[in-house]
Amino acid sequence: MNDAGDPQRARELLDALEVYQPARQAFLGTLRLPASNRDPLAEFSEQLVCALLAGSLAASRVQPGHDLTLSDDRRVQVRYLANPGGTWVNEHLVHRIPGVHLYALVIFEAFAVVGVLVFPTDGLAPICTALGKQHPHQQEQLQFTRRNWHTIRDDPTRFENLGMRVWLPPYTGPPSRGTGLLHHRT
Repeated sequence: MNDAGDPQRARELLDALEVYQPARQAFLGTLRLPASNRDPLAEFSEQLVCALLAGSLAASRVQPGHDLTLSDDRRVQVRYLANPGGTWVNEHLVHRIPGVHLYALVIFEAFAVVGVLVFPTDGLAPICTALGKQHPHQQEQLQFTRRNWHTIRDDPTRFENLGMRVWLPPYTGPPSRGTGLLHHRT
């Protein structure tokens, strides 16, 4: 066993942290959070979905259950799924949460947002059927994979007709085909 350690690697890590700290503070500043020890992608995802749905953030950012409330009092849980570009190493379980009406999933590839999906928690079974899912408990959960993402991304209108909301880049401007919030449906 080598008790001498690796001082060069320790210095490299500390130097990288010094670069990360101001970048994180700048990012949190944009999110209007003077300080947060939470995962910055979680914080970002909640605020992005809040902006897209014109909701209100929950009073506590760490409360269980929901992250946003919409003007009609529907509650929204926000999660994110992050993967490198190309192949995915992570998948996600979308599930029904008591008292929560919508489940939003922000999808990152190589740290870029490639889509935002909002699922109705009381309507997962038809979405599972449209995706050809075979897993049990489709009324309560959807085992979301890269193939599912591509299916929804490639035919968003089909899934909007099942009660989903689908946003694809570039996310700016009016919600219309070709520009802005593509395939947004209220």
